[in-house]
Amino acid sequence: MNSQTPTTPLEQLQDAFHFLGRFLTRPGTIGSIWPSSRQLGEAMIDKLLMKSGDVVVEYGPGTGSFTRVLREHMPSGVEYLGIEHDRELHQKLVVRFPGMRFHHGSAEETPEILNHYRLGRAKLVVSGLPFANMPPSLQERILRATSSSLHPHGTFRTFTYLLSTLNPSTIHFRRLVSEHFEKHQGSRTVIQNFPPARVLSYSNPSSKL
Repeated sequence: MNSQTPTTPLEQLQDAFHFLGRFLTRPGTIGSIWPSSRQLGEAMIDKLLMKSGDVVVEYGPGTGSFTRVLREHMPSGVEYLGIEHDRELHQKLVVRFPGMRFHHGSAEETPEILNHYRLGRAKLVVSGLPFANMPPSLQERILRATSSSLHPHGTFRTFTYLLSTLNPSTIHFRRLVSEHFEKHQGSRTVIQNFPPARVLSYSNPSSKL
């Protein structure tokens, strides 16, 4: 899947207004007032090898910032599944990325969704979800679903904004995710994003939970 289809200026403007509107009216469902940058998307899949037959799951594709980068780097035969909770964004993704699979639902339902599409465990889960804005119970449900859906040699990647590093919800998430994954592969800071963000990478789903 190497085709590259850049967003038009009109689409970029529409995406920006959508994020701003969601942030103002429903701040708990979105983590930023601006779509993620391409640089953050590239960092989210940096040094990851994908091959035909692998399953790649994306949480909260939103306007497709990470989706576009994934599509450019995924080799033929990779099974992609995007899970988007926002119905309007889900509909836009289906139109914007023909041929890619998007499911309208919640990341906490990932095991059931994979089973619905007869897909195996994911080798890569990329998350654009605002974990810092979530209640601890939802964080727990999504992480539990992620660890049970990930291949034993798979990778879970998410990110956090530098401004929210000391946010109690972010601190709780970092502590919680370490209980679900045995290996933290370091972080990478992306300044070319608004706001600047740090990529978090986890692997080796814990068998203790």
